[in-house]
Amino acid sequence: MKEPTLKKVAYGVAMAIAIIVVHFIDVRIYNMPPIFALLLAILVTFLGITFINKSEKMDRKISRMNYNLLNVAVVLVLFFAYVAITQ
Repeated sequence: MKEPTLKKVAYGVAMAIAIIVVHFIDVRIYNMPPIFALLLAILVTFLGITFINKSEKMDRKISRMNYNLLNVAVVLVLFFAYVAITQ
């Protein structure tokens, strides 16, 4: 595996944000058909990744321990946000 960078963690954050935003819209604002929700999630993820790729600060290398801790934090935030939106 290549050296972990902040950019790899940011990709996960972009995908998590897309899932949270689409789920919030689907549950609280407008009940979307599944294909529309999927396309909206892809669009939000694409916009996040293009923003990340334009930023040069994200190329900074981080330790493997920080990389794993940040990924765990992203997954936990995604889980808790998903449950909080559903309730």
